Amino acid sequence: MKRKNVNVIELRRNQLTRAAYKVVSRKGYYNFTVRDIAKEAGLSTGLVHYYFKNKDDLLVSVLRVMNENLSSYLAKALEKIDDPEEKIIIFMDEAFHLVEREKEYFHVLIDFWTQINHNERMRKANIKLYQSYRAECAKIIQEGIDKNVFKDVDVQYTATMIVAFVQGLIIQYIIDNEAFDYTEYTKKIKLQIVDNLMK
Repeated sequence: MKRKNVNVIELRRNQLTRAAYKVVSRKGYYNFTVRDIAKEAGLSTGLVHYYFKNKDDLLVSVLRVMNENLSSYLAKALEKIDDPEEKIIIFMDEAFHLVEREKEYFHVLIDFWTQINHNERMRKANIKLYQSYRAECAKIIQEGIDKNVFKDVDVQYTATMIVAFVQGLIIQYIIDNEAFDYTEYTKKIKLQIVDNLMK
């Protein structure tokens, strides 16, 4: 009986988190209500308050799920790959493809960034998100160095630089998708990064 209750709680929290993700992507961080989320999820506003203390609690859950989804996509893409060069390309591809696969992701993320100076929980959640990007990238770079495929570079700096390149291009494209050929520029960035890493 207890296990069933745990499953129901998890199911409802996930249902509300997905609904919040969709609502925030459409309306923005400042313009949604708990009622909007309840409507999107097909549940009552009382249930939203039952499963989440407040809007912040729900939005931190959204960031956590976004991070878990990214990690899951990347893990699946990398699971049978041994070559560090191929891994770093896949790491970048997974990020670049988010624009098509999860169009709302960056709109939601940008909205959440606006909260980092006003909301400590949101700042910490964003920090964790970027720590996980850099850690995953650093792991691939370190593996490449250990296997004598990549140059002996400053791993943390290089991971930070790669994340900056990739996310910077994506953000510019989201803001102005006619500024450049996205596909062409993603190819160029991948080539440049791989060229800088390879021995």
